[in-house]
Amino acid sequence: MVTVHDLSVFSWAHCHPSGRVKVLQAEIARSVRRADMVLTDSEFTRREVGEFFNLAADRVTAVPLGVSPGFAPRCSAELIPALVRWGLEPNGYCLYAGTIEPRKNLDRLLDAYQALPQRTRLRWPLVLCGYQGWQSAALHARIQRASAQGWAKYLGYAAADDLPLLYAGARLFAFPSLYEGFGLPVLEAMASGVPVVCSDSSSLPEVIGDAGATCAAEDVDALTVILCRGIEDEGWRAQARTAGLRRAASFSWRRCAGETSSVYRSVASGRARS
Repeated sequence: MVTVHDLSVFSWAHCHPSGRVKVLQAEIARSVRRADMVLTDSEFTRREVGEFFNLAADRVTAVPLGVSPGFAPRCSAELIPALVRWGLEPNGYCLYAGTIEPRKNLDRLLDAYQALPQRTRLRWPLVLCGYQGWQSAALHARIQRASAQGWAKYLGYAAADDLPLLYAGARLFAFPSLYEGFGLPVLEAMASGVPVVCSDSSSLPEVIGDAGATCAAEDVDALTVILCRGIEDEGWRAQARTAGLRRAASFSWRRCAGETSSVYRSVASGRARS
């Protein structure tokens, strides 16, 4: 058995260091060839793995990930002591969480955010948290310029205990990634009761369903429109918050563990009979 979370080192190799690509391409291919069954995190990746490695449909199974119960709506009194450390206030910023790297499409997110009305982006600045990833120097320079202008802020890596509070305090979560094997941050944001806008690429439509707003990852104008709606349209925000919580409730680690265990037992049983 092997779990393949995504094929980005094959399909988006230019978004990884060459050394990482060489090692992971070889190891993933070797593991898939040896496996009786391949597990993936999404239907998108299940299809991608099957087509890329020419596997029969019954050799690849998708088991969606879950979301920790720590990601949940929080009251302002609970959020303020944590957020004040970053100079933030509840409902006072929009959030991106993830590695700062080319595959996450942050250049277009910054372009779209800069196109918002000045009063909007100054009232609700874009906050980014995550590792400083590969080839991120130019992105960090852009973020620093935006920060000097008052409409963006980079927090660096957020510890596991802090991340649920950052999510729950956000007015909107933005995730315009070019490629994801699942897109766990979108699920975590919905579970936190935060409206979500994201790209419609790869696996993300499977996660968000009809609970948020999506657009083509490359369409900056469309991203600006849905960002503005997500920040300013209170009717849409209420609907997205309710739909997101309902959607997130259908993803759990208990379900993920149960389905994974079932696949393992099925494969083990088949090997025993043979």
